[in-house]
Amino acid sequence: MAAFDDSADPALGAACNRLAAWVEPLPAGIVIDPASGLSEADLALILRHLHATRHAVAGGEGRAPGRSSVPLTARD
Repeated sequence: MAAFDDSADPALGAACNRLAAWVEPLPAGIVIDPASGLSEADLALILRHLHATRHAVAGGEGRAPGRSSVPLTARD
């Protein structure tokens, strides 16, 4: 899996590198959380998307102040 060392947000890049190191050795298709159905493929997809967008400007719309790597989401 690709490295996140050149991420705009160094803390997010480091966390993604740790997650990638954890996900990489998992068997393909394994379910990580049966309650939610979260699988190895889900985590790999998320990491690939984050890798593709890692140069996005931090602190844009929909971001919490002080937590530029965590988008705000509406909950009902």
